[in-house]
Order: sequence, then structure tokens, then C-alpha cells
Amino acid sequence: MWQRTDVDFIHTQEVPWDPIPEGMFGALGGGRKQVLSRDESDGAETAIIRVRDRQSGILASDVDLYVHAGEGTIGGQELLTGDFVHVPAGTGIDIRPSVRGLALYCGFWGPSALTAGSGDGAGLRHLRPETMEWEPAGWSGDVALHPGAMVKRLRQGDGVNIYLAAMMPGWHCEEEESHPVYEESFKIHGDVLMGSRGVIREGGYFFRSPDVFHGPLYSRSGTMSLIRSDGPTTTTYREPPAGGTWHELARNAYSR
Repeated sequence: MWQRTDVDFIHTQEVPWDPIPEGMFGALGGGRKQVLSRDESDGAETAIIRVRDRQSGILASDVDLYVHAGEGTIGGQELLTGDFVHVPAGTGIDIRPSVRGLALYCGFWGPSALTAGSGDGAGLRHLRPETMEWEPAGWSGDVALHPGAMVKRLRQGDGVNIYLAAMMPGWHCEEEESHPVYEESFKIHGDVLMGSRGVIREGGYFFRSPDVFHGPLYSRSGTMSLIRSDGPTTTTYREPPAGGTWHELARNAYSR
């Protein structure tokens, strides 16, 4: 699942759409997908999948679904933009897109195979994050964060930590930081300066191995991202190099 090449970072608007092989989730009705990263050792991948036709069958692997755009139903329940669904392996699903179709950000924990069959959706967890309350971010340990960094926790367990992270406009962190976990992020809206790498914007994606330093961070207009990692996030900080403060970097990065 986590043995992937680091991707730091890409904008999904520039990733080509590929046809989906028969027998895979999204293939019914001729869906298309953008593969963002993949673990060749076990077939786990993260992709954006567009579907306009019913997807019904048994999933081979766990998948975390975030509705990036569109609406429909899953197991007869209304499915709206911004919803989060965890589907365990072996679960029978029945997704019916509306006439607008669905764009789903999909984090598969193994092959994305969808085989014939049906089920009652037992074990499926469907959340509407829009109705959940924000909590102060807790990834900084004993180091106090500037006010305005918040999270909504979606799924936690052995080897999994999934949450929405948001920062208010103007939020910043002066230091570079690293985390002792794998970290995967999809930018739902807004912008974040990622140190000398530049500004990641809506539709941006990255995948990082543990202990990779990044930052300093700054968001001009505010931001919200979906983040998946393999455990609770803690942070190590270090001072940026000369000329690498957040305001120096932002001066150039936001003028492009």
C-alpha cells in the first residue's frame, strides 16, 4: 500500500485520463481515471475516477472514496459532493450516479477489482463531513501552532489515519517540518505554499515517505485537503535555510 515513489507534487488537471480495464471499479459504462500514485508490489493505487453508469459488485480491496464532484446514491443512500465513504474489502456496493455523473477520489488499499455479485453493504461507512465539527489540529506535539489549523477526523485505526485538514487565509508555519508517517494529500480547494517547491492549488496531490522535510507553509486564501497516513501524525521542525522564510518564498511564488 505505501511502497510508492514519492510524488511531490502534481496538479491533477495535468494528469491524462486513461480507460479503465474490464473488471476494475469504474470500467462499467466506460469510466475514465487519472492514476496519481501506485504501489506496484500489491496493486494499491490512488486515482480520480469518473463514472456515469451504475457500479455494482464486490470490491476486492478496501477503498476510501471522497466525492470530488457530482452526486448519486450508494446502497440507496444519497451521495453528495464532499461525502466520504469507506468500503471494506469483500463488500457488495451499488453506486448509481445522477445524470451529472460522479468524480470520485479513490484510495484503494489493493487491486481495484470489482467482481460480479451483490451484498447488503454491511460494514460500509458513509460520512457527511460537512455536518461534522472542526477540531484544533494536533499534529504539532508540544509546539504551538498558529490559530487557524483545524481537522475533521474521518477514519482511524490500526495503520490508518484519514482526516480533512483546513487552514484559514493567511495561516503560516515559519519552520520546515517532517512527519514519521507516510502522508498522502489531495487539495480540495484553496492554496498552500510548500516551501521552495511552490504553491499547491485545488486539485493538487502529493505522496511522501516518512521523515521528508517540507515547508515552510503558508496559505494566502485558505485551504482544505483530504489526508491519508499510516498512523497518528507528529512533527519534527527545523529552521529554513537563508532566504527560505515563508514570506520571502511567498513573495515570488504568488506573483506567478
